[in-house]
Amino acid sequence: MKNILDRLRRPLRNERGDLSIASCFIIVGVVMLVSFLLLYASAKINCINIRNGAKMELNNLSASIYADTYRSQRESNFSEYLNTLYSSRSFVQQMESAVEDGLATKVSLSTDDYEISNIHLEFELDGDRIRYIFTCDAEFYISMFGRQYPTITQEIELTGYHNTKF
Repeated sequence: MKNILDRLRRPLRNERGDLSIASCFIIVGVVMLVSFLLLYASAKINCINIRNGAKMELNNLSASIYADTYRSQRESNFSEYLNTLYSSRSFVQQMESAVEDGLATKVSLSTDDYEISNIHLEFELDGDRIRYIFTCDAEFYISMFGRQYPTITQEIELTGYHNTKF
């Protein structure tokens, strides 16, 4: 056992006080591993922050849908509201831009570390609930040699429901 440990330590030690080639490769490998882990952790933390901001905006969207569905139910044109929700792309784009603007107030949509793009909302009728699906892409960057390179693209998807009674 001691002989094996001595053989493993020998390339790391150089009796003349210089670093051996194997030591340099080990140090570079460890530094690369640590930097990858830090990049991965940073991307995960930013994804969590983006999701939390999107959740708050989906709550605001749910309140907006509640106000619209309450008014449409009271006026007995709920089916017209659902048709508008599913067929009118301009209405959905208006809601998408409202969510995007609200998300931009909570989380920066573009920084040196990431950029959020392709924000999309989709609506479905699921029984007596309106299901809304929020998706966006978060592209993470790393800076090397004075330039930014895309490293990870993460799709973020959140689903929410709004209960209706009709």
